Amino acid sequence: MQNFRPENIPTAISAFQPDGEVPVLNELHLEGGQCCIFKADFSDGESWSVRIPIHVQSDSQDVIINVLQAERDVLQEINRKGFRWAPKYLGSSFTFQNLVGFPFLALSWIEGSPLSWSPVDPPRPLRDKVLGQIAEIQMSLIECTKENRGTATKYFLRLIDNKLRRVRKGELPRLTEQDCFEQRRLLPQVLHLELENAPYAIDHGDLSPQNILADSEYNVTGIIDWGFAAKVPIQLAGRLPRLLQLQEPVLPPSRTLQQDRKTYIASLTSHSSEAASWISLIHSCKDVDFRDCFLESVISKGAHQLLARLGWKLPYRDLQSAGSCDGR
Repeated sequence: MQNFRPENIPTAISAFQPDGEVPVLNELHLEGGQCCIFKADFSDGESWSVRIPIHVQSDSQDVIINVLQAERDVLQEINRKGFRWAPKYLGSSFTFQNLVGFPFLALSWIEGSPLSWSPVDPPRPLRDKVLGQIAEIQMSLIECTKENRGTATKYFLRLIDNKLRRVRKGELPRLTEQDCFEQRRLLPQVLHLELENAPYAIDHGDLSPQNILADSEYNVTGIIDWGFAAKVPIQLAGRLPRLLQLQEPVLPPSRTLQQDRKTYIASLTSHSSEAASWISLIHSCKDVDFRDCFLESVISKGAHQLLARLGWKLPYRDLQSAGSCDGR
């Protein structure tokens, strides 16, 4: 951080403009999960977003660069596929030896404010309007990035076994070998047999209100912060968006959350695409919350610790038998 020079951002990104114009750095400065976000304004009214990963939890420069390159790759793919809710990739620098003193991405700026979302705000029917748009966004992302890569079981077993190796090396002191064995044992009961050979697709990774931009009339204008996005099995890419997940795994879904999910599923079932059928299957299971928490535990150490502490069940719902989805 000692060499970080944000005042040089305008000059650094001017190299990506055909005429070399140096923009004005806007006073607006945002903090994301992994990145600092700066806004640069050009004379023609166009604005760019400059993402700098200064909050990545690593002392390794290679790790920080790899995180940014992975985000670049995702954005380039969805830009090529015509996914219209993501920022456009405009340029990048993957070195600490640049004018800014830190790697960065230059992206198009998306107007709008982070979605205001609570159990009472927005009220219906605005709430239903937003949920319908998010359903369309999730379906569109899956449809335009789906790709045959292998089985879901192979993907998740690889993650679990990698975690087990780290536990044995002492790198994950809050997890035990038994925690990993239990996760491995339950995996076949959690995965949907019907989707074992379904394609992989890009999952945003954090489709939460702060990453969903909307205008004053609750029209979604874009999705930001693709730093956690990756191509994963449909069973992960099609799971509940963050704003429809349980906030407290020990508590059952509230009435508002249950109604939100019904609206979301109804939006899906109104479409005839493959993506809509896959997501509908995932969301319509009675034990959707356990399955969702379980898959989160595979990719998150904190979720793994919590679910293991709960005895691999939610206090209000046991795991149903595999394939117990009836759409109700």
